[in-house]
Amino acid sequence: MSSKANSPNLNIIDSAFEAFRQANRQHLHNIWRRAQSGHLDGLSEEEGRLAEVMLAHSDEYFNQFEFADVLADREFNPEGEVNPFMHVALHALLEKQVKDHEPIEALQFYNAMLKNKCTAHEATHLLMGILLKFLFPILKKRSRFDLDGYRKLLKIYKTRKPDKIMAFLESEPDSSDAEEVDEKKFQVFDEMRSAMKGQAFESIEKAQAFADAWLEKKNAEPKSEFLGLSPEQMRRLLYRAFEETSDIVTLNRKLSSEKVLEIPIVKEAVYFLKRLGELQPLKATAKGNLPRAFACEIHNRFPEDPDFPWPIVSEQDDMRLSSLRHILEMCGWVRKRNQKFYLTKKGKILSEKGVGPDDFHHLFQTYTRKFNWASRDLYPELDIIQQAFLFSCYILHIKAKTCANANELSTYFIQAFPAVINAEERDLSSEESLQLAQHSFYVRFIERFCEYFGLVTIEKKEKRSLQLDYLIRTTPFFDEMFQWK
Repeated sequence: MSSKANSPNLNIIDSAFEAFRQANRQHLHNIWRRAQSGHLDGLSEEEGRLAEVMLAHSDEYFNQFEFADVLADREFNPEGEVNPFMHVALHALLEKQVKDHEPIEALQFYNAMLKNKCTAHEATHLLMGILLKFLFPILKKRSRFDLDGYRKLLKIYKTRKPDKIMAFLESEPDSSDAEEVDEKKFQVFDEMRSAMKGQAFESIEKAQAFADAWLEKKNAEPKSEFLGLSPEQMRRLLYRAFEETSDIVTLNRKLSSEKVLEIPIVKEAVYFLKRLGELQPLKATAKGNLPRAFACEIHNRFPEDPDFPWPIVSEQDDMRLSSLRHILEMCGWVRKRNQKFYLTKKGKILSEKGVGPDDFHHLFQTYTRKFNWASRDLYPELDIIQQAFLFSCYILHIKAKTCANANELSTYFIQAFPAVINAEERDLSSEESLQLAQHSFYVRFIERFCEYFGLVTIEKKEKRSLQLDYLIRTTPFFDEMFQWK
């Protein structure tokens, strides 16, 4: 799994938001006064860049900079007026893009314009024209920054003549097909801007300190969509190791050995290891799979659906079996060498004495952190279902101690992560998209993780496709495994 929190896409959006904060009129007025007098000592790198940009624009915007302190409430119409304060902030942002090579296409475009006899100032303005084609939709339509589109246009326009670029840009369609984003990201920004309104900051560092303190407080507030957890707690549940969530939940390291051996995945693992130990080495098939006889034996002993058994001719016909084999390899208990399957040294020990509490924790961590849940089905990727498994366990802790409907549980998950409904572009109605997300959550989290690891029981009244009116209850082992704070 990979976190998307540090994607270039988000870096550009965050840089734009930083540019908006830097456009504070009083702050820019202070920088302007120091730039005019030549007293630039003590300015930060960002402030020094802004000072240079303002001086470079003094012929155009002298009056606006000179009286910025009294223009604090002056609104500029984005349709027909240039906001000089935003202009210089974005100019500084683009200079930083070029300096940092992020994205690299910005630097390539800039250098191409210099080779076409543009000044650095002119090249940056042309770069701004392209950026604004993708920045305006973020504010108007609340959409994601189309980084791929931005890069593509930069590649195309670096071959154009500089004097033709602005005319060509006028005919370019807006980035209207950009993916919509969660409105709450912009709501938080709007709230922050409101909190900062009317305040005068002596430096960008002080403005940033105010913003950081405000965000820290905001992120510590419990949210109803997270069932009382804060955004900061949710972030740690999603992206941090178990040791860093101890204020929310800890995993019991002193589980009962007898109870561990009753867990479905442990039973399968122990039997697999025992039989492989008795038969090794097992020669793999031409495709690298388990030999047919061994695969059929494991499949018949542990059918995925006992009510509807079916014969197999290959390991690939049983994704549960194939997944188990890969999980045991990831755990370091089974290995394949020279097209033959063997037990490792640790695997031999476990085949003789069984899986203990420490081994179960290793199996648990491997399944949740390394094995790809999506590999077992044909549903959309929806990586968040696996990434947020610990939060989903929190949902069970809050809602399924006595009994909860599977659809109800999926609703709480979707409430926290509404993007799962539209995460995949498919030709489906909104109702069908919702049902697909619900079913993906049920199959991957409830059935193939929680039930497989002995954390829940599932009472199925009927097997009706995509209805999922199943009753889910946490088991005593769930309460023993997770110690919630």
